[in-house]
Amino acid sequence: MSSGHRPYWDEPRETMAPAERALRIFARLKAQLDYVYHRTPFYKALYDRHGVHPDDIRNLEDFTAKIPVVTKSMLREAQERQPPFGDYLGIERDQVMRVQGTSGTTGAPTLFAIGREDWAHIAEAQAMQSWAAGLRPHDIVQIAFPLGLFVGGWGHLAAAERIGASVLPLGTGGSERQIEIMRRVGSSVLCATPSYALHLLDVATEMGVDAAAGPLRLGFFGGEPGAGIASVKRRIEDGWGLKAIDFGNVAELHPCSNMECEERTGMHVYQDVDYTEIVRLDQANEAVPMGERGAVVYTHLWRKSQPMMRYFPGDETRMIDEPCPCGRTYPRLPDGIIGRLDDLLIVRGAKFYPSTVEAALRDTPGIGTEFRIVLERVGALDEARIEAEHAPTLGGDGDGDGDGDGDGGERLAGLARTAEARLRAAVGIRLPVSLVAPGKLEVMEFKARRVIDRRPALGGEGAEP
Repeated sequence: MSSGHRPYWDEPRETMAPAERALRIFARLKAQLDYVYHRTPFYKALYDRHGVHPDDIRNLEDFTAKIPVVTKSMLREAQERQPPFGDYLGIERDQVMRVQGTSGTTGAPTLFAIGREDWAHIAEAQAMQSWAAGLRPHDIVQIAFPLGLFVGGWGHLAAAERIGASVLPLGTGGSERQIEIMRRVGSSVLCATPSYALHLLDVATEMGVDAAAGPLRLGFFGGEPGAGIASVKRRIEDGWGLKAIDFGNVAELHPCSNMECEERTGMHVYQDVDYTEIVRLDQANEAVPMGERGAVVYTHLWRKSQPMMRYFPGDETRMIDEPCPCGRTYPRLPDGIIGRLDDLLIVRGAKFYPSTVEAALRDTPGIGTEFRIVLERVGALDEARIEAEHAPTLGGDGDGDGDGDGDGGERLAGLARTAEARLRAAVGIRLPVSLVAPGKLEVMEFKARRVIDRRPALGGEGAEP
């Protein structure tokens, strides 16, 4: 373990020449391919069906071009076929140390069986990344992620304990209590979704607490794209007076392998934890050049329990290999995770992600914390409009309809026009904005679900982000 004053957790590993790291990564990929082919019926059947064998893979390019991807629907089908963990477990049932899973917002959760050796590796890998982001043994880490089935908060807890920091595992909810205990204990680090961090700021304001003058110095924010959006990050950092660290890949790939360092120049991609490829959006076996946008594909290099080999979560991003001031030689995702392909909205020919709307709104002074994107069918056309809270300081008529009276109404009308102009510049079409009073929209504490789909042909709310 590194001493508190050292910048690296594992300096030789983190500053290794990329060419040498690539050789080590390929050696691990070969070992993993052999392992999953001979140990799990799931992968053997998949590779046999595609006419590929581990011996056919002679370099990283072969791996991308020849190995088929795995999707969430394939994992769900495997767990339905052979409950509870599917036919890709990889270890004996009595070797399972933890059972975690997805949040299950859109259906039955996908279950994750994690072995003891794998959990130790999760703690070590996330400790290395968290150290790079600035977490130290003297910190008190307040975990405001869910501490239930979802695995995300537990990874932070394991990393903090591995580093030697103190842990305050509050989970979500009880927002006033979160603020009170934070001040009482002197929490220096907050782990939460960006949405919940912004909500806690509103709660602190209502309590008369100056959050920026509080004890927090560092925050880890994931579960949604927010902390990778400049305007969201700025609002969190200014409001709390801390450094905001963006992190995240997908729960199926634990340990997380994308996390910013203290320089906050985009998430480092810890390629020797989970090998990460950027491929064409419509062709997962074709890589895109460095710097171009594409779909991300992840592979566990060390997991023995339910290893993911070329897992395709449907997220869009881009990767660069430009040097980072921190000295680490891992590539980076300078825009974070741009969006989930399933969440891409197409309205009147314009294509945009909810994160694009969020970026424009967060960059508009006077817009509050919560907002919704409402999709409706008008005649034969799809239309979108925005419902957004205004800041408490703007007043208005207080009935939540955004109309207002007198000077307050004029201010709100002007704010709506400003927001519409910024949205038009961001997405290319006009999105009407209706302002409502603070507290009128449901608080999003975890995995913000801000797309409300009211089109009759589809119905219901938008999918889980």
